[in-house]
Amino acid sequence: MSLIFIHHREMILMEEVIKQIVEAEKQAKERIEKAKEEAKLIIQKAKEEAKELESKIIAEAEEKAKVVIEQKKKEGEIEANKLIEEGNRELEELKVRATENLEKAIDESIKLIRGG
Repeated sequence: MSLIFIHHREMILMEEVIKQIVEAEKQAKERIEKAKEEAKLIIQKAKEEAKELESKIIAEAEEKAKVVIEQKKKEGEIEANKLIEEGNRELEELKVRATENLEKAIDESIKLIRGG
């Protein structure tokens, strides 16, 4: 009877060990699932933060681009005005020369008509 009792006791111990192993596996699976959920939340938050950062960077770049465009536009207007002024000066010079040449031509014509 003592042999059966020892064997029965070992069976009870083995069953207890198996129960503990099963419980440990269950707890491990629960921790793994919880860790997966936490990881999903972390990834989701990181994606949201990345999108916010991307939007902020794009907005800043657009503002900088607007400033550069405005600056280049002003530079272009200044350059265009300079070219217009130069063109107007050249045109005035051509008008003066044309007038002088016309006056010379008239003088020469008058000399020819008068005989000489």
